[in-house]
Amino acid sequence: MGKLDEALKKANINNLETISRLKDIDSESSYKPSPHTRQPTDSDPATKFNLKAYPKNKYEERVERSVDFRLVVYRNPQSLPAEHFKVLRSAIMYPRDGKKIKSVLVTSALENEGKTMVACNLAVSIAQSVDPYVLLIDGDVRRPSVQKMLGLERAAGLTDYLLSGKSLSHFLMKGILDKMTVLQAGSLVKNPAELITSEKMHQLLEEATNRYADRLIIIDSPPVNLAAETLVLAKQVDVVILVVRYGVSDKTAVEDALNKLSKEKILGVVFNGFEVTPRKYTYYKSKYYY
Repeated sequence: MGKLDEALKKANINNLETISRLKDIDSESSYKPSPHTRQPTDSDPATKFNLKAYPKNKYEERVERSVDFRLVVYRNPQSLPAEHFKVLRSAIMYPRDGKKIKSVLVTSALENEGKTMVACNLAVSIAQSVDPYVLLIDGDVRRPSVQKMLGLERAAGLTDYLLSGKSLSHFLMKGILDKMTVLQAGSLVKNPAELITSEKMHQLLEEATNRYADRLIIIDSPPVNLAAETLVLAKQVDVVILVVRYGVSDKTAVEDALNKLSKEKILGVVFNGFEVTPRKYTYYKSKYYY
């Protein structure tokens, strides 16, 4: 943690809360259950909330085969990593200051730190909860990856909407859960910064945020230090989550990202790749053998 602590200290952000620490899920081996892992049965109370307990139609079967293994809240909803995303979900749905959060920007200092993985897991976790719906927007139109993470077919999306006169509903598509809607990045364009910082994009976020009282907006944005449009998007959302890959993220890059972002907007930091001490989670270790 020393690397980020130093960055926070230099950025004079003393009240920034670490929202969650995630065990590394960038390698499939991290999620292979132990041969002694007890599998849920029909008698388990949690089973009724597990999508795998219900008969699937052809669409759901295809999606399940295509979903990235890092989408742990979907593939393994009772795992400890999935529980961390529930903690993150709670921090958004029930903020300490009581101020309602409707839109969240997920970003990182540089690339390959896990922001898309966090955004997608967070969105699915929200869709799995009882009340709210979620709209997941792939705002990283330079290097879109939400569609691949969710196992969805490539479709027209954000850039196509911004360049066309069609209504937004024409580009929204069903996610992998009933309460989840996805707006893919869309076609590759030569002027991504200009499109994402346009007035039409601002109007899109206002409409998406204000139209439905029970809907949360999650935006996967480009890294702060690599794309100019991220700072504009950060000003138009309620809160920002910064993803830092523990042991990998560059201290100077994190400092730069924190200095560029409004300190009042930063909800907290998600550590990706942080090793969790097993003894701190003996309840889950004994109950679910993780």
